Amino acid sequence: MLATLKQLKSVRTLTLLTALGFLSPVFADNTQEPDLNQLEQEAKTITMAFGKELKTVLQGTIMASGPVEAIKVCRTSAPAIANRLAQEKGWDVARTSHKVRNANNAPDAWEQKVLAEWQDKISRGAPVQNMKASEIVTENGVTVYRFMSAIPTGQMCLNCHGSSIAGPVRNTIHDLYPDDQATGFKEGELRGAFSLQKTF
Repeated sequence: MLATLKQLKSVRTLTLLTALGFLSPVFADNTQEPDLNQLEQEAKTITMAFGKELKTVLQGTIMASGPVEAIKVCRTSAPAIANRLAQEKGWDVARTSHKVRNANNAPDAWEQKVLAEWQDKISRGAPVQNMKASEIVTENGVTVYRFMSAIPTGQMCLNCHGSSIAGPVRNTIHDLYPDDQATGFKEGELRGAFSLQKTF
């Protein structure tokens, strides 16, 4: 009974010190708060690796076999690269957009909020390049660090995502993605985003 009272007093003391700002809050597993700068740097590094590898694969395929084959390669390579990075780095790695090609990439509520905020900024003249968002959120009782980095529409993207798409390319897109929304983009517009998260 005495031990229990001492434990209760200790908990109350820690709670009071935390409330007064003498101690930092801790998570349920007694670890310190995550280092936000470190998390953001990790997310940026993974994002850069994902983007660079996917771009290299697509550029090589277009040069060797044309955009029709690139659509097929992107369909398998993009998720494969994301899954490999996720396993190597311990993050969830994905892409999303306000106009998706693959329904599996549809944005969740947090991603929708970020995309809407970006589109509002863009409408007021903000450049797409280097747009990023990050936040620690609680989802279903779990603490999650969320990160998004915008993908501007590049010249190469217009082969499959622009307004004037060649017939064979358009037919392949329709065959593989009958519910495709990801066309009509112009160079420099917001194409979508890399979306990463890490659970604590």
